[in-house]
Amino acid sequence: MKGNHSPAKAVRRSTPRAVAVVVLNYRHAFHTIACAESLLRLADPADWIILVDNGSDDDSAPRLRQWMGEQARLPGHELTAETPEGLAAALETVNAACPHETAQKGDGTDRLEQGLWLIRSPINKGYAGGNNLGIALACRLGADAVWVLNNDTEVEPQALGAMRDRLFACSRPGLCGSLILYHDDPRFVQCLGGGVANRWTGLSWLIGYRLPLQRARKMAPAAVEAQLNFIYGASVMASRAFIETVGLMDEGYFMYCEEQDWAYSAAGRFDLAYAPGAVVRHHEGISTGWPAAAKPACLLRMTRSRIRLTARHFPLALPTVCGAVIFAAFRLAARRILLRFGIGRRKLH
Repeated sequence: MKGNHSPAKAVRRSTPRAVAVVVLNYRHAFHTIACAESLLRLADPADWIILVDNGSDDDSAPRLRQWMGEQARLPGHELTAETPEGLAAALETVNAACPHETAQKGDGTDRLEQGLWLIRSPINKGYAGGNNLGIALACRLGADAVWVLNNDTEVEPQALGAMRDRLFACSRPGLCGSLILYHDDPRFVQCLGGGVANRWTGLSWLIGYRLPLQRARKMAPAAVEAQLNFIYGASVMASRAFIETVGLMDEGYFMYCEEQDWAYSAAGRFDLAYAPGAVVRHHEGISTGWPAAAKPACLLRMTRSRIRLTARHFPLALPTVCGAVIFAAFRLAARRILLRFGIGRRKLH
């Protein structure tokens, strides 16, 4: 299996098509809470909302804990774990401590009912490692699909139902993406589901990028899906079958290209889908500062991730990719400098 860990075995199998949502936090509890509150307004509620604090060195964990405590209508649970394997014992402890929150199923096993979860990682494990903790817990709770959301997103009420229905309408349910809009100007699209990557350069682009929403609404989902070769990681729903077959995300990337690796690892075995009714608004670059304040370390990580992705899936393209990503890194560094002086800012009007 791909990734550093295989998904944890489930405590039990949930009711059909139960969905867990995983939201990864690093330092920005305010945005994470706004995202979680939008999830509580879903017309078709998630079975579990899992917040993962990725070793934040600020007051994120206590703020998230306080917010969870204020949600009186949903039970809240907190776990501390550094690896997916470490979740097992912690989850057994919660099950034993909360027998009144379990429901007997037809097969004689129990599961915890709908609720909020906070996983605290002692260290920053990156995008893949942090999300893997949430995905592993979702599988143990019995989710049939896991929706991974950036913490700098907010979802519209019909989003979960639209993504779940489109995912499971596929003949081989794998990954599904959303209609992602800019939060600061939702008249324009950031992404329709995902994107396309060029194996010979390692560079990628998002389908529908900067397209006016009215034009995007006219695009047939099948036409978008025909172009996809990865789902944008800001909003991606994965079926349980996909996770159990392909594995968790590869933690060797730390940041960038994880969603491409996930999709490439499943090529020919699972479908990539796009749900236009799943509308998500995205604050671009809250965690990374991308692109205006991207640090040199981010550019280095992106370069390393693209080379790692190529070496794993398209090794013959390594010479051309190395040249292309170095050129792209210099171009992005120049763009960062220009943006600081107000040159080249995004204009959507």
